[in-house]
Amino acid sequence: MSVHAPEVHVTRWQSGMMLAVAAIVIVHSAVVGLWLSPSSPIRESVGSTTLASYVNPYFRQSPSTVDPGLQRADEALLVRARVLMPDGETVEGPWVDVTADLESGGFLRPRMDRAARSLATNLNVAISSFPDSARPLVEQDLVEEDRAVRQVEIEAEGATPFEAQVFFANWAMATQFGTLYSTALADGTVEQIQIRVGLRRVPAYDDRGDDSVREEPFTFVTLGWRDAIAGNEEAQRAFDDYVGGDDGA
Repeated sequence: MSVHAPEVHVTRWQSGMMLAVAAIVIVHSAVVGLWLSPSSPIRESVGSTTLASYVNPYFRQSPSTVDPGLQRADEALLVRARVLMPDGETVEGPWVDVTADLESGGFLRPRMDRAARSLATNLNVAISSFPDSARPLVEQDLVEEDRAVRQVEIEAEGATPFEAQVFFANWAMATQFGTLYSTALADGTVEQIQIRVGLRRVPAYDDRGDDSVREEPFTFVTLGWRDAIAGNEEAQRAFDDYVGGDDGA
């Protein structure tokens, strides 16, 4: 008598999440590979400053550092929503620190925590690649029809088209993440989302003593409001389970 293993059904949102994680791993590996590679046209086209802003906070080590696995940087992703309530009133909710909330536990929540931190990392890297004069442009509210105009304005301040495209792509993904997360908590319809990203780094070894990254304050960048970006029904059910359910089990 043969014993058959039970069939495992993978839903579309699970397939999408696996593809997203795979894409993040590929991009991360490519960036680290470029950082370690000798000078080349491809490396120069990306820019040493851009590569350094991504790699250094995580992999730079001091000869005085005795723990090579010490966490040297930390990100935070905060979201807030404008919600249309059943009575027709629009309510602006408080800031919710998604990374702090998901950090609290749960069997499956670490998957969402990694996604939130990856989004915060990508946005921090993208914003750090902009000239200082372009930073105020990311803090302005964005109507989707004006996206191309805003990108031209950012490029006019000295950002490359690639840097601007990376920023807007990650802003859109973070907005969709915030929409799914806020919808799982809201009693009404989420209409707009605002994103805030934080970054903190461990000081140089000689300056920090026994301090850890968690004892350092965050530096925040607040992006402008933009229209909510809903996901499909399966993705929303997954967020409903993770955020409002019993640990997604």
